[in-house]
Amino acid sequence: MSALYEQLISCLQAGANIQTGSLLFTKGSAPQVPGAMAIFEKEKVLSGTLGGGLLEAEAQKVAALSASTRESVLQWVHFQSELEDQTGAICGGSALFLIDANPAQHLEVYRLLVDSIRRRKNGALFTLIQNSDSQVTGLQRGWIELKDALPETITSILHSENLEVKQIIDSRTPRYIETAGDKEEKTILFIEPILPIPQLIIAGAGHIGQALCRISSLVDFEITVVDDRPELAVSSRFPEASRVICQPLQQAFQAISLTSDVYIVIATQGHRTDIEALKACICSSAAYIGVIGSKRKTTLMGQKFIAEKWATPEEWKFVHTPVGIDIHSRTVNEIAVSILAELIKERHEIYFSRSKKQVTSIVLAAGKSIRMGQQKLLMPFEGKSMISTVVGKIAGSVSSRTIVVTGCDRNKIEEELEAYPVLFVDNERYEEGMLTSVQAGVAAASQETDGYLILLGDQPMVSEAVINRLISVFQKGGKGLLIPVFNGKRGHPVLIGSKYRNEIKILNPEIGLRELFLNHPDDILEIEVASEEVLKDIDTPGDYERETKQTF
Repeated sequence: MSALYEQLISCLQAGANIQTGSLLFTKGSAPQVPGAMAIFEKEKVLSGTLGGGLLEAEAQKVAALSASTRESVLQWVHFQSELEDQTGAICGGSALFLIDANPAQHLEVYRLLVDSIRRRKNGALFTLIQNSDSQVTGLQRGWIELKDALPETITSILHSENLEVKQIIDSRTPRYIETAGDKEEKTILFIEPILPIPQLIIAGAGHIGQALCRISSLVDFEITVVDDRPELAVSSRFPEASRVICQPLQQAFQAISLTSDVYIVIATQGHRTDIEALKACICSSAAYIGVIGSKRKTTLMGQKFIAEKWATPEEWKFVHTPVGIDIHSRTVNEIAVSILAELIKERHEIYFSRSKKQVTSIVLAAGKSIRMGQQKLLMPFEGKSMISTVVGKIAGSVSSRTIVVTGCDRNKIEEELEAYPVLFVDNERYEEGMLTSVQAGVAAASQETDGYLILLGDQPMVSEAVINRLISVFQKGGKGLLIPVFNGKRGHPVLIGSKYRNEIKILNPEIGLRELFLNHPDDILEIEVASEEVLKDIDTPGDYERETKQTF
């Protein structure tokens, strides 16, 4: 989709007389879904499609007329012909499309859209149409990312429908809203979520990797190929790939942001390199990880990963081994098809069928900092304040939302964090102990939250990778109490399932959260991490000096 908008921008910058067609609404069976788009020029489709056939033919005629009148048009097409009709439009449905006669008026909107997609930011394109008797009397477009403020008109319409932009973007489904205005005039709001296409990382530049790259490019994956063999990892062998990385596999994966829209297929030259690649990604938040190989090979690999504590049992269960759907494939191309079939299936289920656990991060930032002699959370750390560093790492993670519990120096901390999308909760009982801040944060969290990640405001050393690892393991498994461990010692942050929401309210303040873990030892999952950052916080000037020296 981003390529279509890039082409649109190029045409508009070149001064071409073009029109855009957008499918807004369908009833019954139709050849395309709302959100489909085409670029028209001189009675022909320059790029994209509204579904072909009768619908596109009609849209072409309307676009040609709009090119001369410079008037945008809303029009219905009905597919109710008889079987013998040569148009073939017998599916029995209807579709409403918009022809924008003057897309150049919205050039800046399209530039913002493309910029967001290049930065891999989710957003929505909204189209606001005033129309009377199918005549378009006003047409506005806008682009928003989640952090952006909505125009008041859009906010009002969404509020009347009990909708939020985040809800629409998360659904990946466009929304068509029609409201009645004065006299015969109506207002239509069309909001279309537009997200970066998912990334496919192919570890292995051999025959299977080459075949998989070729066919995956046809179904909306942005492809990266990684391999450590310079004779194979060359762009000329993978023209469909966005990039080819020729480096040792661990190093190659470090150059890639393994976010929740990343799909990984491991098909390297052998068992050793498969393990090397999987070690580099198994603890990530990737949407999918698959490893090629026999059942015996992958079973032995799983036993080794768990025994060496390279992964938890939950993380191993998440790995697709052997990779692909069993279609009795034998040739290289057939194996590639079986893998792609599983990727498409998983992608659809992740988008539309499989609910993902939501985790709220609760940052404890209410203390007096007595031993430090000043409010330590406002002291510099990594170029920002200590509390900004913590909240900034959460903002870059897969956490659903963030609550900051304040107490002492509440106003200063809120002012320090005003640029972040957080909910502040004032704990008036903060002097009674840390548990009261946990309780205040949990009480303020949404009932829809599945878990609470409890973070210390004076632990800015904890990395985004650790935050993501805890959340990812929680989402993949069934345990309700997760604790990071380094060399056998338990640390922070901890993640607690929302099933303990009521129990947290009545914990003994003398024991604190430790009581919850003592009461439910069988529900605890210790997660081995590679750094001692989870064991350290900053309480004293000595702690601060030690940690700030390490950050330079």
